[in-house]
Formats: sequence, C-alpha cells, structure tokens
Amino acid sequence: MNVPALRLRLFLTCWLVFVLHFATDFVREHYLVISMVEDHAYRLDKYYGLHVDIFQNPPEARVQGAHHGANPGISMLAAIPYLLLRPAVDFVVERELSARMARGDTSTVYRDDRPRRVEFYRNTRRRGLDIRFGLVAAITLVFCMAPLSAGSVIVMFNLLESMGLARRLALGFSLLYAFGTPLFFRTGYLNQNLGLGIFAFVAFALIWDPGGRIGWTAQRRFLAAGLLGGLAFLCDYSGAILMGLLGFYAWWRASDDAGVRGGFRLSLWYLLGCIPGILLLWQYQYASFGNPFLPPQHWMATVEWIEVGYKGVGGIQAELLRLLLIDPRYGLFITMPIAILALAAPWLSRQHGTLLPRREALVCLGLAAALVLFFGTVQYTRLQWVTGIRYLAAILPFVFVAAVPAMLRLPRVLTYALAVVSVTISWSLAMVRSQGTVMENLQHVFIGGLQLPWLTVLSKLSAQYLPWLTGGVSALPLMLLWGALIWLVWRVDAPWKVVENA
Repeated sequence: MNVPALRLRLFLTCWLVFVLHFATDFVREHYLVISMVEDHAYRLDKYYGLHVDIFQNPPEARVQGAHHGANPGISMLAAIPYLLLRPAVDFVVERELSARMARGDTSTVYRDDRPRRVEFYRNTRRRGLDIRFGLVAAITLVFCMAPLSAGSVIVMFNLLESMGLARRLALGFSLLYAFGTPLFFRTGYLNQNLGLGIFAFVAFALIWDPGGRIGWTAQRRFLAAGLLGGLAFLCDYSGAILMGLLGFYAWWRASDDAGVRGGFRLSLWYLLGCIPGILLLWQYQYASFGNPFLPPQHWMATVEWIEVGYKGVGGIQAELLRLLLIDPRYGLFITMPIAILALAAPWLSRQHGTLLPRREALVCLGLAAALVLFFGTVQYTRLQWVTGIRYLAAILPFVFVAAVPAMLRLPRVLTYALAVVSVTISWSLAMVRSQGTVMENLQHVFIGGLQLPWLTVLSKLSAQYLPWLTGGVSALPLMLLWGALIWLVWRVDAPWKVVENA
C-alpha cells in the first residue's frame, strides 16, 4: 500500500470513529460561532442567561453588550463549515418549528438528574433553539474538531516514521495516540484547548522536520509554524506559552546549520507568521471590550475564586498540580497512563540510537511542564470535573511523542497491556462522559454496556423527537455498521474502479 493511500485510510478511520462518538454538549464557543455567522458580530446578547460564561460587559468597558470569557480562535475556525451549511440548517429548523407549532407541541421532557442541564434544555426548547443548537454542535464536530484531530493523527504518523520508526509501528502508535489518549474524549465537541494543542504540535513538527522529508525551505516551514503558533494564541491565552516556546525552539533548531545569528534571522520568519493571529485577537478584544490588549477574562463577571491573584490566576499551588496530574476524575496520569512513561524521555535520549533526540525530548517535556505549571496557578482548574480533562489537552501530542521511546523499550507484552488499558480508559470516557471518576466511567461500560453519548442524550429527549427510543437503545448495531465502513476503508483499493466494473 502506498503512503498517500495509507494516510487517507488512517484519516478516514479516525474521522469516522470521532464522528460516531459525537457529544451533544453545547459550549460557550458555539454561541460565538452562531453569532458570527448569523449576526456578523461578536456580541452574544441574544444568548445571555443560557450559559454561565456569557456575561454583560462591566460599565468600565468601552463597548457594552454580552460576551464570553474566552479567546475566539476555535469559534472562528468552526464558523466556516456552519457558514457553508447554514441554508440547510435554516431549512430544517423552519420545517421543524412550523410542524411543532401546528401540532401545539410544548413538551420539554429531559430525563436527567442534573438540574442545570434540564433547565438549559427547557430554555432552548421554549425559544425554538434546540434543533439549531443540535445541528450546529454536530456540524462543528463533523467538519471542524473531527478533521482537526484526525489530521493530527496523520501528522503523528508522519513524524514517527520520519524519526525512524518502521511504517507498521508508526501506524500502530498513531492509532494508539488517536484512541488511547484523551484526544478521543476531547474531540467529541468544540474545544479550544485541544485545538491549540494540535496547532502547536503541527508547528513543532514543521520546525523539527526530522530527515528533511517535508521538502520545504526553512523559511517556509518557520513561517507556516508561526501561523499555527499565532492560531494557538488566538484560541487561548495559554497558547501564548506554546507560541513563545516554539519560537525559542525555532531559533535553537535553526542555529544548527546557520549559527546563532543566522538562526535568529531564520526564526524571524516564525515571528512573522505569528503576527496575523496576534492582530486578529487584538481586533476581537477591541471590538468586544474596547481595549485590544486586555484579555476577555479581565471583563468577566464575578465568579468563585476570581478574587485570587489576577482574575483567579495567582501563584503555583501544589493542590492544583495534584488535581491536574492525579485527580481520579481528570488527572493527566489517570486519564492517560502512557504519560508516565514520558518522564523517562530525557534519560533515554542520552542513549545511542534513540528515536527522540535530547533537544526534542526537552522541548516536548518543556512545553508540557510549562502548561502544567501555568494551570497550577489557575483556580478554575478545579472546575474540570464538569467536562473532564481539558486544560492539559494541549500537551497530549507532545507527551505522547516523549513516551514512544519508553514504550519501545518495554517488553512487548507490557506495551500491549498498556495499550489495551489506555484504549479501554479513553474509549470509556468517550462513550460515557460521566462527571465521575475514570473508574466510574469504566463501570458504566462494563456493567451497562457499550454506549454513544449522542444516543444516550437522544434517549433522554425521546418524548420530543423519537418516542420509540424511550428506555434507551443499544449502540451495538451502529458500532457494527461503523466497523463495516472502516473495514471497507481498508479493504477497497480504489472505490471508483469498483463502480466502473460493477
């Protein structure tokens, strides 16, 4: 099988699995998607009161109106597919609302034990937003998050093969990255933390380019990496840390061939690439709050822990580090056991014949450590239990790359066992999405059976949409169907030839 065909099959496999595990969570980033497409504005006044992160600007802001306390990058990207598909969405919504009005349907039944989610559904249903919100969530998953994550798997495959890994091993590890890490869980709905991590990872791969396989000049690679670094910053302020450290890495890498001064000149191409993302963020902040330089968090309403440090960001706390790393609900080492092996990367990089050079090992762990320490100062880390591992989603690809050499050194039986455990944990999280511990998610699967998050939610809303789903429905038939599709992806060499010969 040629490499382009292998990459396409790998991409389609990951995309199909990610799409099947779509989660219906409608997050703050979705509101900005709709506002930009439908109202050509950043204001969220129409949705004030529907989400706790949407607030009215304080009097001291030069611009008034409702906004949310996050960067706009991932929403801007997700707005593209919604813009293209909006006519179809409008058609479906208008037909459904007309039919609902004709039959006098005012039902708002949502069988869930979480009062805030029940109230959210009732509010959106009464306002006729439920179908639109559901379709927007699906579109942004199918055409934004799923392709982004599947694309990062292809980058992982290319990088591992360029590092010297045999093609079959590179494929296996890439699949483990896709389905044995919280990438699987986080891809389920629109999320800026995972998005900025993917952009930073692709930038890292462009700067490194082991073996020179990309075939671009250094200037072109650094410029493209800078564009991605700026996009990471546009997605979240934590992206500024990755953007800055990747700039340092660009200079360090370029200095190998061009010397210190030449490396600095080459790294200016990276800086040049960062500028559009930075300027776009400043434009968003100026248009939304009247100040281009202060972050959205500066203007947000008073919430718990906001009095700590600057808007909830203070000094490093051991308790926050513990939550980030080993909390049973969302800790990195609990949700991604492979991550523990990454700690051996600097030691292994000293040995002859390692896949990961010492500098790249230090960069991967340095980027990861920087974000861990940063979020060890952010009080809102304590809220991760609401949606699961989130803040450290940006470091997943870097930690995985650092862990690969250690996995290769383990006895094969241990590597396989670790892979099975990791996939089981990640798949359970992606299926159940419970606010409990990782162990509780596993119990849901092993006791309750295979699940799909969107199917679970739909069964709870069956009174309004599909009454025959009341009581739940098995996810197994859909999983078998998807398994058949994936089998065809790998077995059919050229679909157009099959059609021609039929």
